[in-house]
Amino acid sequence: MKQNQDEDNTVNDESRRNFFRGLTMLVGSTAATVLLTSNSISVAMAYSLQPTSLLNAPVFDGKVFSLLQLKKLQKICAIVIPQTDTLGAAEVNTHGFIDNQLFHCYENSEQEQMKALLTLIERVSNQQFSSSFTALNSKQQFDLLTDLDLGQNNFNAKQRTDFKVLKRLICFGYYTSEVGASKELRYLAVPGGYKGSIPYKKTDASWGSQGLFY
Repeated sequence: MKQNQDEDNTVNDESRRNFFRGLTMLVGSTAATVLLTSNSISVAMAYSLQPTSLLNAPVFDGKVFSLLQLKKLQKICAIVIPQTDTLGAAEVNTHGFIDNQLFHCYENSEQEQMKALLTLIERVSNQQFSSSFTALNSKQQFDLLTDLDLGQNNFNAKQRTDFKVLKRLICFGYYTSEVGASKELRYLAVPGGYKGSIPYKKTDASWGSQGLFY
């Protein structure tokens, strides 16, 4: 039994290292270091990302966000990682993951920072389009978030940085889901032997480490 436990620990350690390398490529080494603390990994492992429909909007307040904020966050997730031939971030409940992760792993000031960002998006939406963000059409939502992503027009550099934090959380939540790890990324439960050089195209999917969480 002890030997099996040691082997399991070795596999888990290797999976964690592989996932860290993969997330580093997605969001950068500094951001990955912030996201992948021991506490954040254990909380992420305990959270179940269940596929849902984008039309199936949240119906309850979250641990950090209100119901209206969760609906707004769901729309943002859908724009950052949209559905293609695989489910997108909104469809795997990444917004719920972020709410849970913020509650368990972040200080109150950081939670308020994300809530303020959603309030900002809503305010600019009303100023620019005279409508709530969730009521805008897809192009208007995309254009508004693009301005935020670039820190231009109605947004500044500080707000752009805050949005980067949110995007990293979206990537963390999505790529630790079953869909993100095994379908959007490539995953082999039992990989073959070591090959020093293999063909790779820029259009190929990155490799995921589903074994870290599933």
